[in-house]
Amino acid sequence: MGSRSSSARKSEAHATTSLPRERRVIALLAPATFFEGYDNLILGLALPLIGKEFGLGPGALGVVASIVFGGSFGVLVLLPLADRFGRRPLLAVTIVGYTMATFLTAFSRGVVDFVAFQFVARIFLGAEYALATIVLVEVLSRERRGKALALVSSMSAFGQAGAGVGFLLVVALGASWRTLYLVGILPLLLVVQARRALPETAAWRAEKRPGRGDRLAGVRMPWLFATSAVSFLFAVFPTAVTTFASYLVLKEWRWNLHSINPAYVVAWILAVGGFFVAGRLLDTLGRRPTSVLFLSGASVAGLVAFRMSSTPGRVLGLAVVIFFLTGSTPCVAAYSTELFPARSRGRVGAILRTANIAGAGAAPALTGLLSGPLGGVGPALSVVGLSYVAAAAVVLFALPETRWLDLESPRPEPAQLS
Repeated sequence: MGSRSSSARKSEAHATTSLPRERRVIALLAPATFFEGYDNLILGLALPLIGKEFGLGPGALGVVASIVFGGSFGVLVLLPLADRFGRRPLLAVTIVGYTMATFLTAFSRGVVDFVAFQFVARIFLGAEYALATIVLVEVLSRERRGKALALVSSMSAFGQAGAGVGFLLVVALGASWRTLYLVGILPLLLVVQARRALPETAAWRAEKRPGRGDRLAGVRMPWLFATSAVSFLFAVFPTAVTTFASYLVLKEWRWNLHSINPAYVVAWILAVGGFFVAGRLLDTLGRRPTSVLFLSGASVAGLVAFRMSSTPGRVLGLAVVIFFLTGSTPCVAAYSTELFPARSRGRVGAILRTANIAGAGAAPALTGLLSGPLGGVGPALSVVGLSYVAAAAVVLFALPETRWLDLESPRPEPAQLS
């Protein structure tokens, strides 16, 4: 009894002394996810202004966006390097690469320059976001990982909000779209501080660095296939919603800017609190029940919200959809990292990120194809939302609980994952 109490006291003391370090890590990683959200939205918002300056029509702008999006697949090459060279140096490289490419975008002399700079920026950005998640789960204590994942992943939503505000200011002031990319220099200021304050993770240091023939050593393939399926399905519904949101609101629901009450916007902003509710539940209820709750909740909310006929019902329905979609984000982030040994998290992250990109790419086409036979974008979105029920089923039947997994032990045993 005495030794157990002593062990508990030591654990509490360690948690207390590590808290300031964990807060510094969160402060350093949050901007990475902020700019991931910012950059992903700003391209779509700025495209009309870019097209006007470069003389491009809708067809050419679509090609530009597709080529830029293709840079995201660079994560397959870049992210596995984190398993060989460490998290800290690669995170610094991705920050510098993304920052410089984004900053240079503001000085593009033509569409070729713009596409080249943005393609390179996407290569680094995708790896930067995935690395931030890996570092977070390897550094944070298991008692606080869920809340930390929620906080850092929520910054992506705030990045999108920042992109929207920035775009409105550019339009209101008559400024150039280039201003939106000049702010990309800000993450570079983090690099010097990150090199001093961001530690290399203990889990990576404890591992023997893999050789070329040891790429997925220790990875349980059923879990990899299951998490790949979850990553794919996780991207489908939110991408469909964001892609067709303006069409749904303006064309099918026939709202206009003057009819959108500020109270609606407040309700939708408050719904982003799903991040933080899910983060707390991840640490109290566990990964599996929280994931099943939020993933299935998003599907049910979509079935109701996108079939509502009254304006109050639609506003409330969208808020509930946003709540469950945002809450699902830290759930999937936890499963994408905690299940796998440190030596392979970079390579696994590249695979899961690719599955996520594929799901995002399939979402618009799937929604558009369903809108015809189902009678509109709203009914199509409600059906596409069932992808989250499928993801919840995968979590429930194919993935273990990881709440109490000690990531200081680089090779989790199956007994730890009961």
